[in-house]
Amino acid sequence: MAQTQFDRQLEEGLEQAAMVFGRYVSGAPMNGEPRPPGSVPRWGVALIRILLLAWAGWAAWMWWWVKDHDRVIRVSVIAAGVAVPAAIVAAIRGRGRRHHMRSLVIPMSMALKDLLPGWDDHERLRAVSIPVDRTFVSIRLPDGWHDNGGLKDRMRELVQDRMGGLWSGEWNLKDHPFNVTFTPQKPKPKLEPPERVDFFSEEIQAAIAACKPGQIVMGVDERQQPVVKEMTGETAMWALSVGSGGGKSSFLQQVITQLVRQRATVIGIDVKMASINCFEGVEGIHLYTDPGNVGDMRSAISWAASEVQARNYVKKNDPKKEFDRLTLILEEGNEFGDASKEWWNENKEKGDPASDPIWGDIASIMRMGRHVNVTIIGVFQDLREAAVGSRGLRNMFRMILMGNFNANQWKMIVNTTPVPESVDRAGRMMIIEGNRRVWIQVPYADPEDFRTHSMELREKFGYSTDDLYGSPPARSPQRLPSLLQESTPLFTKDPAPDGRSLTGDVDERPAVSMAKDEPAELEAAREPAVEEEPEAKVELLPLAEISRRLAAEGIEVSADLMRQHKRRRKDFPAGTQVNGKELFALEDLARYYRPEEPAADDEADDDQELSDAQDDAGLSD
Repeated sequence: MAQTQFDRQLEEGLEQAAMVFGRYVSGAPMNGEPRPPGSVPRWGVALIRILLLAWAGWAAWMWWWVKDHDRVIRVSVIAAGVAVPAAIVAAIRGRGRRHHMRSLVIPMSMALKDLLPGWDDHERLRAVSIPVDRTFVSIRLPDGWHDNGGLKDRMRELVQDRMGGLWSGEWNLKDHPFNVTFTPQKPKPKLEPPERVDFFSEEIQAAIAACKPGQIVMGVDERQQPVVKEMTGETAMWALSVGSGGGKSSFLQQVITQLVRQRATVIGIDVKMASINCFEGVEGIHLYTDPGNVGDMRSAISWAASEVQARNYVKKNDPKKEFDRLTLILEEGNEFGDASKEWWNENKEKGDPASDPIWGDIASIMRMGRHVNVTIIGVFQDLREAAVGSRGLRNMFRMILMGNFNANQWKMIVNTTPVPESVDRAGRMMIIEGNRRVWIQVPYADPEDFRTHSMELREKFGYSTDDLYGSPPARSPQRLPSLLQESTPLFTKDPAPDGRSLTGDVDERPAVSMAKDEPAELEAAREPAVEEEPEAKVELLPLAEISRRLAAEGIEVSADLMRQHKRRRKDFPAGTQVNGKELFALEDLARYYRPEEPAADDEADDDQELSDAQDDAGLSD
């Protein structure tokens, strides 16, 4: 029997009704469009629809067949009283999810358009799954998806840009359905050097014992391992740019102690008089720490430059010659530069250069010293170019240690970005060797323990001056600062044998009695005993310094006038040539320019003539 048009319409209607009913009870959208982002989940929609359908059937049966209208109304009111608050709560709680979908999930799905070109917007939206707590990002991949050139990296970078931080992906391209799940990488624990390192610990001493000549243990790094650097080759010259309290003294003390172990000669320049004074008396360590005798410091630097010249001459004739290490330590380089410049301006002769020539000697050591095992460690609070004589020496320090620094200092010295955060802790320094950088903690010990250990190392490993072709300059007697000097004439007392001034010593003599009948024994006892004073060491100074000291004693004579007298007068005191400079004894020039006192006989004659004149005047009256 042929199917009529009515039958076909009836069949189509039943199919559409079944489809609508199935979509209704399954929770799918009735219009076939995807659910809006942030809406109730499909299972929730299905449950609500089934409950509504069940209530409608029950209410119809009770209303039309049982005729229990009151019960239907009562149950409906109770159901509405429960359902409306629940719907309000669900709507409020869904606001966060809807915001999450609109602000993150939807933009993420749209950004995946180029990486998932085979899907439309709705398919990509359903493919992206990100929980509200953002613990992971799951992306379902189309069948047959493959990486044809950096797609995996691009997708990971997209997730990192949207989610922030570093994320790692776990790819599933073997089992269906294909997908990738990104999870945040756990941050690696920040490694830091220890807060304190004992120089005499077994670990540090073992590392020092394993060092070859020229190798120095610097400290302990973030991996809790000793860091060893070489004071040879390109890194023979070291510089420290460390602020106050950064541990410069501890670093120098432990380095000097290791140099003593390697039989090195050390020249220490320290105007601060605090960092390396503990090595006083250790053989082979020559310290110049008196800020009142800047000339001694300059002479020591010039001597080191002369040693470099001598060693290079010997090396030229004997290329296989190896020298014991000679290290010049310039502590507080900024303060030394200012003091040396002031000294030069006061003592330079006519025709001398205006700039301080001592930086020329330092430049000679830095350029020619590493070949003959002569090195420099310069310590600065601020390693500016002007702090090293403006001679381009800063770039010759190929290994720099920085600590307690600020952003401007980093940009001036290293000039790289980003600027690392400085750790304000004593002994915490960063070693900068080209592009390699490492944080260390400097070993620490009591200064007196460093000195005692150095004395023991000298006895154990010995010391030799065979590779020194001259002797370091002798130190001048230490000058007492002006505020500690008493108003005692400069030339009435000689310095003590150890170089200390006696101006502060006061002779306590018994009071002199005026009684005429005092016994001779008591009078003799009151007279102080006369002791022979040891012969003082003659201090040689330039004319400018002598002029300044004489002026302090009331003898006004300029340096230019003394130079004229030296050329014109035959009785002018003779000078002494020291390192190419003519120096003079202070006492000789003081005696030469001191006003002569009239003799006692001349004074008596003058008094007699005055008396006779007065008598004659009285007689005439």
